Amino acid sequence: MDTTEKISVIIPTYNRGNLIERSVRNVLDQTYDNLEVIVVDDGSIDDTQEVIGRIEDPRLLYKKLSSNQGVSNARNVGVSMATASLIAFQDSDDRWRKDKLEKQMEYWRAHPEYSMVYSSYRYHTEEEESYLVPPENVQGELEGDIFTSLLMRNTIGAPTMLMRKECFLQCGGFDPSYKSLEDWEFVLRFAKAYQVGFVEEALMDAYLSRNSVSSAAGAYYESRCRLIAKYKKELLETGLFDTVVADVLKRAEEGNVLEMVNKILLMFLSESY
Repeated sequence: MDTTEKISVIIPTYNRGNLIERSVRNVLDQTYDNLEVIVVDDGSIDDTQEVIGRIEDPRLLYKKLSSNQGVSNARNVGVSMATASLIAFQDSDDRWRKDKLEKQMEYWRAHPEYSMVYSSYRYHTEEEESYLVPPENVQGELEGDIFTSLLMRNTIGAPTMLMRKECFLQCGGFDPSYKSLEDWEFVLRFAKAYQVGFVEEALMDAYLSRNSVSSAAGAYYESRCRLIAKYKKELLETGLFDTVVADVLKRAEEGNVLEMVNKILLMFLSESY
């Protein structure tokens, strides 16, 4: 296929020496091969650097940060190093399907009005269960102007994103102050400014591990309440505010953290955004 457009793929990693080689080779083995892979080591103290050093491929770049500053900062550093006009993100513990980039680029060429193209992915839990994101019965728009739909739920994981670098930079990149849901916070800003395309096929597999950021309940609820407060005006205008708040409080009650989440939500709603 035509691979004239180069893609920069950023992989942030921290103490994943046992997984990083698989992740890097997963990207290097894509059927769409006009790419560079930028591994941003977020201050690892394991053998990550040695593992990367054993991978011989001129398309691979490695940057080690002096200290651990979080996944958002690492992704932003990777984008600053990118030489391509298109960027994508992979995580060190997830897997792309072999033709992920090829299928996204084929779809994009047929729909040039979009500034980002994402896909479905399959989410795997430690209990060996899996489910599709977004689910087949999801309500709301998945393509085009999807900002309102994203106010209710996030359907876009960072490793499914393929976008124009200039649009990423104009949106300000990832916000390092978010310790969870940083992909949701970013894509809300992106979708408010640009049209987004969607490939229905699952092109990525995500895995939940006990030490993953996504498994930290406290950080999740703090970020979720913060997003509700940030977009309170838009939620009220679309009539979604009560529904979204009720959903968060229901989840908190089921997790026996309702009192904590109530306090966090009231704190953020009382602040000025």
